[in-house]
Amino acid sequence: MSQDKHKDLAERIAKARATLQPPKGAAEDVPKSTMNAGGLALRYGAEFGTCVFVGIMLGLLIDRFFKTEPWGVLIMLSFGLAAGVLGVIRAYNNINAIYANKAYQQDVEED
Repeated sequence: MSQDKHKDLAERIAKARATLQPPKGAAEDVPKSTMNAGGLALRYGAEFGTCVFVGIMLGLLIDRFFKTEPWGVLIMLSFGLAAGVLGVIRAYNNINAIYANKAYQQDVEED
């Protein structure tokens, strides 16, 4: 009888943990040493800077091809800025979900 209760409890715990997994594509396997403030700042900066750089480059190509200087750069820069902000928000939410899941798992393990 006692074995059945423990087995049932273990199954319920495994099921609950499976539902609390972070979203697919989350950086859960990243070593803890890279999840410090410097690592986060580098990730956010690279995410934002890449989007702005790509926007400027596409704007320059559009300006040269259609001879519409400076409108291509201005429009694509604004798209790059918007994409950069959205990328940083997405990265923040992803990392926040990972930390929330780890904190919850630690609370469950302590109980």
